[in-house]
Amino acid sequence: MICAGAIVADMVARSIPAIPAAGASAKTPEISLNIGGCAANAATGLARLGRDVQLCGAVGEDDLGNYLARALAAEGVGLELFQQKIGQRTGTTFVINTDGEDRRFISDTGANDCAWPEEVPSEALADVAVLSVHAHGLSERPHVEDLLRWFKEARDQGTLTVLDVIYIPGRNLLKELEELLPYVDVFTPNDEEIRKLFGEMAPDRALQRCLDMGVGTAVITRGENGVIWQDSDGVGDLHAPDVDEVDGTGCGDAFVAGWIDAHLDGLTIREKMMRGSLMGAAAALQPGAIAGLPDRSQLNSMFRNNSSLLEDPS
Repeated sequence: MICAGAIVADMVARSIPAIPAAGASAKTPEISLNIGGCAANAATGLARLGRDVQLCGAVGEDDLGNYLARALAAEGVGLELFQQKIGQRTGTTFVINTDGEDRRFISDTGANDCAWPEEVPSEALADVAVLSVHAHGLSERPHVEDLLRWFKEARDQGTLTVLDVIYIPGRNLLKELEELLPYVDVFTPNDEEIRKLFGEMAPDRALQRCLDMGVGTAVITRGENGVIWQDSDGVGDLHAPDVDEVDGTGCGDAFVAGWIDAHLDGLTIREKMMRGSLMGAAAALQPGAIAGLPDRSQLNSMFRNNSSLLEDPS
């Protein structure tokens, strides 16, 4: 399978009591350098579970790019479609955790904005079970035209297509989704992204809107409030596992990894949501996007401890 899209180096600050005022300082227990970027996070999650996954995207030919290449290879992520671009900066994100608040992100997308999608040959998409595109909207590339080419080629050969997005003010992401979603099997925004796309629309209406735009399955992840979804069989929901969250960075990417893993195992839609939710919960237990990602044994243990979540409330 292929995870394509954003690859960055994450600089993650452990939680501080409050964002300092202008000119003031704050001390954090730790600032760590980690694998980051939605595509890299999801690929790492799948590799931890023993899946054969290729990461498709671009970094710079610099110290951070070299770090990411080494760290991803050590995780077992395939790098045949991973490009290091001469003269480009590796994308970097500062992740700031604040007590009692959601994370804050400051990103330099770097090499993610360069012309890397053109260098992904059509044959790279051949015989791929899943093509998952991550963080569309964050960087300049891939363009909609790039994604349409990939998704159409993938669909023609029966490949499952997955899309997640990051909403950046000033970009007409809704118009782009109107073009893309007819070629997407699974769309996985979180609740904040849905609000930015559709305003204060009720979740069930937002799900139906996504299906009306052409997607096969629409999924809204909602952190501690669980996950809701809709497909041709109707609407479903699943409570979130009860965990003591340390850092929510990468939880959505971990969810996608778990969902894809369950899909490859041929599980039911509810079981896919369950496995995705467990992966997301595990990611929240450690700082950064990948430190908490479980291996297969750890994921199975989490399932045994949370099996009651599979019960359908209807």
